[in-house]
Amino acid sequence: MKNSFSSLKYIFCIMGVVIWVQAFYIYQKDRVFTEKAKLASGKVLRSSANDRTLVSFVTTEGKQIKFSSHTGNNPSGFTEGESVEVLYDPANPNNARINDFYILYLGVTVLGFIGAVFFFTGFSFFRSDRSKQKKTDFLQQGGKSITTKFIDVQVDLGVSFNDSNPYFICTEWLDPKTNKILFFESDDIWFDPTEFIKTDEIKVLIDPNNTKKYTMDISFLPVK
Repeated sequence: MKNSFSSLKYIFCIMGVVIWVQAFYIYQKDRVFTEKAKLASGKVLRSSANDRTLVSFVTTEGKQIKFSSHTGNNPSGFTEGESVEVLYDPANPNNARINDFYILYLGVTVLGFIGAVFFFTGFSFFRSDRSKQKKTDFLQQGGKSITTKFIDVQVDLGVSFNDSNPYFICTEWLDPKTNKILFFESDDIWFDPTEFIKTDEIKVLIDPNNTKKYTMDISFLPVK
């Protein structure tokens, strides 16, 4: 389960890049079209919600063309009889589009946004892992090892993957300097570790200057 969860960061980043590539390809294709397209005046023949807008226009050669927008509108952005600007391919006048930013670029914009969501979600996993590793490295070099008392194993209901929730180990320790009991929690564990906890004593590395910075040693657990 842990490996499956860890692979998500790669999957999300790869999916984000793939979607970005698709969005860039569509953008380039649309850019080539708009650069070579001719401009004409058209009239909306039909436009209604959840239906494609039907437009008629006349090319510079005097040929009348009718075309439908690539996507439907909900709600419709045009009214029947409305005059609109039309971009069309002079080599293929039937390849025409309404000269409207919403129609021309909304699709590629949404696709790019979806790609960004996937990529930066995956990237946030990488940053989180990197941050945990930096904290662990710091504590291993300058931290203080303490022996804490095992309390119990709890389920982290705030995290879910494939309808499963991770577990975490809870321990406590009496700080001799303040005479206060401090509580510690392990990182997420994607299986119930209860049967593998054979002792009440679990090591924790803490920052002597800030006991809120710590990492619990769960190396005694099997890797699953």
